Amino acid sequence: MNARRRPLGPNVDQLVGPQGGRYPDGNPLQIRAGESVVLLDSATHLDPTAADLLLLSHFHEDHVVGAGRRTGPVVVHEKYADPVRDWEAFVDEMGFARGAWEAEMRDAFDWAPIPDVSIYTDDEVFDLGGGVTATVIPMPGHTAGHCGFLIEPDGVLFLADVDLSAFGPLYSDRSASLDDMRRTVEICAQVDARCYATFHHKGPFSDRAEYRDALARYASMMDVREARVVELLGAGRSRADEMVGEGVLYRPGPRPLFADHMEREVCAKHLEDLVARGLAVDEGGDFRLA
Repeated sequence: MNARRRPLGPNVDQLVGPQGGRYPDGNPLQIRAGESVVLLDSATHLDPTAADLLLLSHFHEDHVVGAGRRTGPVVVHEKYADPVRDWEAFVDEMGFARGAWEAEMRDAFDWAPIPDVSIYTDDEVFDLGGGVTATVIPMPGHTAGHCGFLIEPDGVLFLADVDLSAFGPLYSDRSASLDDMRRTVEICAQVDARCYATFHHKGPFSDRAEYRDALARYASMMDVREARVVELLGAGRSRADEMVGEGVLYRPGPRPLFADHMEREVCAKHLEDLVARGLAVDEGGDFRLA
């Protein structure tokens, strides 16, 4: 295990990776619960086979690293049993076109099917042992079944991919939802915890006011993107494809793998949202301002 241990509470450590948690890396949580060791998500710098239990916030590749090699229990939200059991279901849920990226992703994230995965449901409470519990907090939007966990008695809220980054929320998956993402921000603002920890490089936050400010800045990127989509509509760009590379999701410069796909999907979700709110009109797949 090549991780720096950052204590968050008497029973909880954040396992910080060599890149501080920046994708493709991440910062899972390790919980000591009586005689058991529990991981919340895996990452590229970890061997998840040593933990007694692996709880997954969702099915994305950077959270399930090496999970297919485990002989111990793995638990994921009921909506994502198939995408962690089967590569075809994973690809379908992501919504990407088939291609050479599949082999590269499998290798980079040590992806393998988890045939015996167990499931949890919304608001389930795990009794981890030693008086330690993990309560599921549904946080949809990034994906439909994305969840966080409130760990007690430590008072640590694991936000997973509500990552509070300057980039803002990502909602490009097939099941992702802009409406759900907005509701999740409200939910996250209401949860009273002693410490707020994301899976990636921002935080952790122990000051509630500082946390809420970071959450507000993170959420504001949805409005920034909407404003850019409206601007492009006004300039005659009537389809999501025509908005790719125009600064909705990514600034000018090098673009990561899947950037075009993710930006197109984010633009499409904003266009659908504008129509639902009466601010734009869909004319057979061509959009214009109302």
